[in-house]
Amino acid sequence: MSVKVLVVLTSIGMALSLMGCSSSGSTSSTGGSDFASVDRSIDQRISTDHLDGAALLVVRNGITLRNRGYGDYDPNTVVPIASASKWLTAATMMTLIDEGQVSLDDPVSNYLPKFTGVAGTATIRQLLSHTSGIAQADCIWSTTTTLADCVDQVAAAKPTTSPGTTFAYGNTSYSVAGRIIEVITGLSFEAAFEQRIGGPVGMASTRFDDADGTVTRNPIPAASAQSSLHDYGRYVQMISADGEIDGVRVLSPTSVREMERDQVGTLRNPNDFAVRTTGIDTYGLGLWRDVTSTDAAGVLSSGNGAFGFYPWIDRARNSYGVLLVYDSAHSSDHAVPASQKIVHQVWSALDVETGLGTYPTPTIVNGR
Repeated sequence: MSVKVLVVLTSIGMALSLMGCSSSGSTSSTGGSDFASVDRSIDQRISTDHLDGAALLVVRNGITLRNRGYGDYDPNTVVPIASASKWLTAATMMTLIDEGQVSLDDPVSNYLPKFTGVAGTATIRQLLSHTSGIAQADCIWSTTTTLADCVDQVAAAKPTTSPGTTFAYGNTSYSVAGRIIEVITGLSFEAAFEQRIGGPVGMASTRFDDADGTVTRNPIPAASAQSSLHDYGRYVQMISADGEIDGVRVLSPTSVREMERDQVGTLRNPNDFAVRTTGIDTYGLGLWRDVTSTDAAGVLSSGNGAFGFYPWIDRARNSYGVLLVYDSAHSSDHAVPASQKIVHQVWSALDVETGLGTYPTPTIVNGR
């Protein structure tokens, strides 16, 4: 089981130096804390895990320090990103929040009346923070049904827990959120994503509804997106800039920071399978909170996926990046920590090569 490290640091300089390392103090098997050692670590992982390739983007203060492929990959290689899909779905919902069409604390039953009883009281905030209590459903994986029909099946099922009582990471609540997006916009979930996030950000290669070359009407808002280093790099660039890219306002700064804020509170669950995998037990809306401030703001946030895809933004270093890998041969218990190790090495390299970041309050490092 992964052990979460909660170290409240009274020295900002000490905090930021530790942010560049994993809590176990290790980086990669090749060692080192510069970008040449990061390159070697990625090459070694490709060889050891028998991957086709990888790609890495690292940007700090607007300067691109890495934007390259390794092995057979380049920045335009498209791969399944698994749970990094959730960050995109949460952002799509937040565009509706910004427009006043929905509130995070609206109950599901306002938009999906087939959710009755206690299930109908779950809020959109709880859907996006894995605290809704809605049971996991097999229909989300079907490529022959529709998102609407699947969510109707979810509505008929008994909740696992009462809303707002347990953090239980999963995928089905995001299908419910995706269906709400469809109801409000009158568009398919894929079309709503493209109109509200994909198009404005410039993510032409990113889709949720392509299942091995077959378009499905039952995309998985939590897990079915495919993307590239270029595309997701544009997304984290937008998030890092508080919702704006190339002069286009995609999200309000308030919505961006709400996504990064602690949405779990006292419901932190060290026994949850995803918490054991990531070593992180604090979650926002669609993202993990790798480093937080003592006033619960998000300092370094990530949207990692089961195959090792690992995007992040870092407000202390004014940096963002993406590690793209597709490790389908190993479990998430291997792929996610392996990517974390390399990403932590990237943060250490930034500290060594471009200097420590700054943040106005002490920070807490969450994770291994």
